[in-house]
Amino acid sequence: MTGILWGLLGAFFIGASDCIARVTAQRVSKSLLILSIMFISTLLLIIWLVATNDLPPWHSGAWFASAASGILNVVALYLLYLALARGPVAVASPSASSFAVMLVVMNALAGEQWSALQVVATLIVFLGVAMISHSGPSAGPGSTYSAASLQKTALLGLAAAVAISLRMFLAQEATAELGALHGLFLNRFFAMLTCLVLVITQLCLQQSLQLPQDRWTTLLIVGQSLLEMTALGAFLAGSFYGDRVSATIGFSAFSAATVVIARIFLREIIGWWRILWITVIGGGVVLAILGSPQLQAQ
Repeated sequence: MTGILWGLLGAFFIGASDCIARVTAQRVSKSLLILSIMFISTLLLIIWLVATNDLPPWHSGAWFASAASGILNVVALYLLYLALARGPVAVASPSASSFAVMLVVMNALAGEQWSALQVVATLIVFLGVAMISHSGPSAGPGSTYSAASLQKTALLGLAAAVAISLRMFLAQEATAELGALHGLFLNRFFAMLTCLVLVITQLCLQQSLQLPQDRWTTLLIVGQSLLEMTALGAFLAGSFYGDRVSATIGFSAFSAATVVIARIFLREIIGWWRILWITVIGGGVVLAILGSPQLQAQ
């Protein structure tokens, strides 16, 4: 139960972050955007860890997993931001959230507790994610995206999902040894180093990089960094204090959160088709709660 609640909290934060990314990914170079996000969150975590004298202990396996997770984090965000910049958010984010099925399978193979109800819940959530990515019988009035454009956005989101599932699993492995806060810090730190190398490489190749042009964009990037860091922190807390499978299912609901937030703040069209499948995703999450091994053991 604890895991899925933390996962749902993370889903809300990452949904809000994705909506901001729809704007910032169009105004700033992707590599600079990701570097800024990782730098801000890493700096804040360093200040906290130093102030509390709680630096992460050395553990070769956990640090290696964190380094790999950080690299994959950059890959995942780069692909996701490409998808979000193309739009619509209501296709890009749900496609990316299909990582849940892959991550549940990885954790099951790694020996994590799971139940038959959770497997059914995962399949229901995946079905909802797959269907929400399509325009359906009617995308609603005002839809400006062709079928080919929607397909390309969905494929970019799916590629991001593969990278997300691997980086989330590795982050969970590191967190199991070091705890949620240390796992979060190391993920941010190695992701920042990876993106710094990418930006330096681009500058050496004399590639032009687009900087934030106004204060409003800068403030959006700061907010996006805080939301993205908090979302991953909530997911790792759910994985550490609850169970990995439940946290994954809860977090995968960010597709529904993103669509609703995008409708409110970006005025994106939802349509009855996506409302239907958002409801299905919600039903899958409820089923996952009921199927939690901890709840069934009570």
